[in-house]
Amino acid sequence: MRDCNGCTACCEGWLYDKSMELRPGSSCRHLKENGCGIYETRPEKPCRTFRCAWLQQPEIFPEEMRPDRSGAIVITDRDWYEWKVIRAIPTGPEVPPETLEWLRQRAMEQKAPLIFKEFHLENGEYTGVAEKAMGPPEFTAEAKTRVHMGDVFWDMAEDVE
Repeated sequence: MRDCNGCTACCEGWLYDKSMELRPGSSCRHLKENGCGIYETRPEKPCRTFRCAWLQQPEIFPEEMRPDRSGAIVITDRDWYEWKVIRAIPTGPEVPPETLEWLRQRAMEQKAPLIFKEFHLENGEYTGVAEKAMGPPEFTAEAKTRVHMGDVFWDMAEDVE
């Protein structure tokens, strides 16, 4: 299994965690220039238990999909209702187009839905998030009944804008 090897994307505030006060635009208070300032004593949750897909599945996710290189933290071990999904959380306002296309191809190969976020930025502050997705027709039909206004779901066959 891989190790983070210098990647600190999950500590930079793109994921939400109340206990560590993480949210878009607010990195972990323990993050230092060379990584975690409390690595040896870091908490079990979320720090020791969180593993992105790049760490968990090296046979699927190549080096360029490391979160600090790809611009997205990918998570594959959390379901969306009863669906096994691929999630992508950007390490900036949105998932870069080339990363999104790579993930879309993997999702199509696996016949798995892909859910990704876009963070809204106003005057340098993150003010909200939209969740977007694509997947098999059965998924998109169900997803449309469970979404918030502003969230967008596409059928896997449609192009991503």
